[in-house]
Amino acid sequence: MDCRKFLEEFSDFIDGQSTIGVREAIEEHIALCKKCEVLYNSTQRTLKIIGDHSEQTFELPAEVSARLYARLRTRLKELQK
Repeated sequence: MDCRKFLEEFSDFIDGQSTIGVREAIEEHIALCKKCEVLYNSTQRTLKIIGDHSEQTFELPAEVSARLYARLRTRLKELQK
């Protein structure tokens, strides 16, 4: 699995919706790729923080959300090179 495929499958993996084969490929990739390992660990920590405060809702301001998605798109393009 490469970084691009990892990013395509990442959401399903985090949600526990991946097949066993995809899950194993992602776990292997995370063990070998520091960039994707950092993304995985950061996402896990973020989900834990949100889960710990599940009674609260968090809504990002539109401009913050737009910047976040723009940065994610840029990062995905960098990883595809």
